[in-house]
Amino acid sequence: MGAALEKKSERRETPHGDASNGGTAADAAYSRILDMVLAQELRPGERTSVKLLAARLDLGRSPVQQAINRLTSEGLLSIKGRSGTTVTEINAAAAVQMFALRRALEDFAADGAAKEVTPSELVHLRALLKEMKVASVEAPHRPGAGPRFVKANAAFHALVVGAAHNTFLDQAYARLQLQFQIVSYLSQRGIDMAASIRRQTEHEEIAAALAARDSKALREAQRRHASHTERSLLAHLK
Repeated sequence: MGAALEKKSERRETPHGDASNGGTAADAAYSRILDMVLAQELRPGERTSVKLLAARLDLGRSPVQQAINRLTSEGLLSIKGRSGTTVTEINAAAAVQMFALRRALEDFAADGAAKEVTPSELVHLRALLKEMKVASVEAPHRPGAGPRFVKANAAFHALVVGAAHNTFLDQAYARLQLQFQIVSYLSQRGIDMAASIRRQTEHEEIAAALAARDSKALREAQRRHASHTERSLLAHLK
């Protein structure tokens, strides 16, 4: 049973595929459109289309359409009649609702994660901590550091919740995390080293609580981190 759980975890932790690593062309289109949003090449409210994206990505229209359909179902893109396809905008009211749901899901996951987390998941968690530290504290000026941090950050939180090994919880949290990838990147205003260090410390506290299998400390660390992140985002959206 333990080996099966670890194999399941490893599948869940795998990033979205692309055509170069065995994924489909639609997977590649999905990943690259998401990267464009994270790099602010596509901004909230901006209009685009299958034709424009296919030309920019040098991919066929069919895989791009599949990627758009997937991103629309996940809430990242919106299709509204003649207005075409746009990147979904996030306002303060929506952000508050998102964080309320995030806290509820993370609270629910804490007991199961502390009990069921596997050694391989803890190893992966430490690797993501290092990735985030490089991107936000040690070398934040490097090209692509922002999107790199956002992706590692999303993977980190998904892994903590995923350690509970609850498929339905994974599915609910995955959709929410896609939105958090976008808003967390858009809320960044230049490089704030003090904020980056505090954020890294909070992530390390979460990882330490999980490694200690202390569900109470894990719940408190996640709530503290979510509260700081929410305040920062709401200040940006006002």
